[in-house]
Amino acid sequence: MKNIYKNLYKDNASSGNLENSPRMKIMLGMANNLRLNNKNILDIGCHDGTFLSLLKNRENNFFGLEASDWGVEQARKKGIAVQQYFFDDKTSLPFKDNFFDLVVAGEIIEHIFDTDFFLEEIHRILKPEGKLLISTPNVASLGRRLLLLFGINPIIEISPNEPASSGHIRYFTFGSLKNLLEKHKFKIIAFQSDCVNFSENGKIKSGFLAKIFPKIGASIICLARKK
Repeated sequence: MKNIYKNLYKDNASSGNLENSPRMKIMLGMANNLRLNNKNILDIGCHDGTFLSLLKNRENNFFGLEASDWGVEQARKKGIAVQQYFFDDKTSLPFKDNFFDLVVAGEIIEHIFDTDFFLEEIHRILKPEGKLLISTPNVASLGRRLLLLFGINPIIEISPNEPASSGHIRYFTFGSLKNLLEKHKFKIIAFQSDCVNFSENGKIKSGFLAKIFPKIGASIICLARKK
């Protein structure tokens, strides 16, 4: 299988400024509100370790999985126990059953062919009552709806060889993600979105409207509990 992620990122400029991302800030808030202490936390697709390094409570055990060479190197510099790993839809996640208290999968599930196996594996490695914090782009966001209305590609990749391709192959709405999570024995605790975009580049946006109308927001952010 062609691994387009191994060399996807080369520096901070190519990876974007995650610390200022509205989605990242909301996910951090949701994780911090769990008040985890001396727990095992895994970030799947941990990138350069930004999310785990920004969690308030440092009295936890931080683990990461990441495909890119640059991401692994940077995350290890932050003291995160990272394994270089590429999900191939058949190999189990390299962790034992019932090990993690929180698994984070930010902008990952849209890259996965076998989403059933992916969620089964997350369910397996979570402790009873363990939490999953997951996010994915919202295919029904206002920005995408407007682009589609005018016959413009609504930011959906058509080839993995495009210069700006990041390998998205799955697209979700709030309802479809909810149904998939419930199918795999997760109970939804909270759904949020980050912002409503009014421009293709995302520079004109509103976080306030995303709170009122989350289903047209740019991202789907969900906190769920293992049943």
